[in-house]
Amino acid sequence: MWFISIVRVLLLLPLPLLLPAGLVRGKDVVNFCKCSCGQNSTIIELTKFALSHLPHASEPIDVDTLAPNVCMNCTRLLCGTAEPQLCDGAAVDDEIVPLCFQRDSLQDELIVAGFLLLVVGLLLWTAVRSHVKPVAGRLWNQYGYTTI
Repeated sequence: MWFISIVRVLLLLPLPLLLPAGLVRGKDVVNFCKCSCGQNSTIIELTKFALSHLPHASEPIDVDTLAPNVCMNCTRLLCGTAEPQLCDGAAVDDEIVPLCFQRDSLQDELIVAGFLLLVVGLLLWTAVRSHVKPVAGRLWNQYGYTTI
């Protein structure tokens, strides 16, 4: 039954112990600005590189004048500059509504993936356990090992 013991230990080990420390270290979260006008909306990544390379911008954005708090840059002015046609086809009384949000870091994604991997592993073990135990028992007895 050594096989079963090894499988149990491997399934119960926490995922961060299995991964190199460099992968588990969380990186900065990415901020986005969602600009909405009526039924139209667009999402803008709030990084200096993305803001300096906007494809539809009516005028270039000076990234040196951005606020230190990233979400403070998510304004109606930014939305109007980055996407000038945003309110085309919208009602006259609609105005641009900016909304700043964040996407999770790599560390958060790894924790969720590790949890899901653990749950799937336990479910698989439950499904095959009744088939593995007799085979492992026969192998165990075939080589003359006895349990104490």
